[in-house]
Amino acid sequence: MTDAPSRSVYTPAALAREWACSERHIRNLIAAGQLRGFRLGGKLLRIQSDAVEEFIACQNTASDGSTTDSASLGGETESGTVTRLEPLARARLNGLRQRSTQS
Repeated sequence: MTDAPSRSVYTPAALAREWACSERHIRNLIAAGQLRGFRLGGKLLRIQSDAVEEFIACQNTASDGSTTDSASLGGETESGTVTRLEPLARARLNGLRQRSTQS
């Protein structure tokens, strides 16, 4: 008898809860080819745990080459705190960004 992993397949919603992000972000990662996913029955989207581990490993590898002087949104500030946008603020900023690129 083999021991199956406790979690071998994720739904986009379950992975989003685990990573504390939106389900849309997970779907965008899959659409961009950064995270492997597959369709179950033609409609349901699923992500295997090995694809999640592979994505995390690639993210860790990519961040190993970064410098401490690099700035990124949502990263650590000089005081060492992390600033995260609230969903409403993020939506407002996205709306402003879309309007400014349409002009």
